[in-house]
Amino acid sequence: MNATDWQQPGGGYSPEGPPMRTSGWPNWIKLVIVLILMASLGWVLLLATQYFRTGQPIERLPGVSQVADLFGGPPEYVHSIYGVERPLGVAVGESGKVYVTESGGERKIHVYDSDGVELSSFAPPDTGATSRVPVYIAVSPQGEVYVSDRQARTIYIFSEDGTPLGEVPPPAAPEMWHPLGMDFDAAGNLYVTDVSSGNHRVLVLDPAGHLKLEFGSQGSAEGEFWFPNAVAVDDQGRIYVSDSNNGRVQVFDSSGQFLVQVGRGLGKGELSLPRGIAIDGDNHLFVVDTSRQAVQMYDISESIAYRETFGGDQGSDSVFSYPNGLALDGQGGLYVTDRENDRVQFWRY
Repeated sequence: MNATDWQQPGGGYSPEGPPMRTSGWPNWIKLVIVLILMASLGWVLLLATQYFRTGQPIERLPGVSQVADLFGGPPEYVHSIYGVERPLGVAVGESGKVYVTESGGERKIHVYDSDGVELSSFAPPDTGATSRVPVYIAVSPQGEVYVSDRQARTIYIFSEDGTPLGEVPPPAAPEMWHPLGMDFDAAGNLYVTDVSSGNHRVLVLDPAGHLKLEFGSQGSAEGEFWFPNAVAVDDQGRIYVSDSNNGRVQVFDSSGQFLVQVGRGLGKGELSLPRGIAIDGDNHLFVVDTSRQAVQMYDISESIAYRETFGGDQGSDSVFSYPNGLALDGQGGLYVTDRENDRVQFWRY
């Protein structure tokens, strides 16, 4: 059969379609195509198995999250949790419970499930609404809930269900202890920012509550603080502190030696009034920039590299009004206390 046997008068093809032209491909190209198709099918089957076994969203499964990180878009607003008055702190437990402190109304700690349904609430024992101001909150590796209280100048300890377990004893004289932000490392050491007058600093307490490390003093030079708020520790032991009134985030090594900072300014990645901070397992640092009404995101895998700012650009539901605290759920979810809007926003990245 020659070429004119299948060509039609209008230049079209016969009903059987055009002739296949694969016979000229080298065998190695055919082999590569077959291998790629087999590998792709195997990867899809593996993802399906992981999805049905773990129940995690597809974008957070191994092999997908890395690709999504390279090509994914900015974080997206999902929904808000209402029913809290002037929320400040937020934390997520291993069970998925979301703990939120409120500085208005009854000034309680509210507990929600991952869908935002309130499960319970609790407060420090023997206190009334006017005698307590819960601020930041953290969950220990054992599941205990730690709450810093500005009014009582202490850290209360509760069980997962809100049963009071006691208080963290001050590492020095009571007048030298005004705890604020908190975080735990994998070993159970507690990191605390202390804003006692003239003595702004970071304290590290071992699991028994003994003072292990202390660094910083009140001031504006490198290694000094002016109302340090939140603190977070990465998997390399580096300590990140939101030095709020100095408008920066300072980074220290595990011994408290200054390393680097993200400074104050109006440019991309620069800060205004940083408060809540958190670090995920993919070396991303999130910082609540309160007066900028936004959350800033950085890559800390090597140095600190600015990635993006989000909040307020997807409609009124996602607009912040003086956000303060921030927590991650370990599955690509991010909670931000939206203080003046009396809600907690949930984003996915």
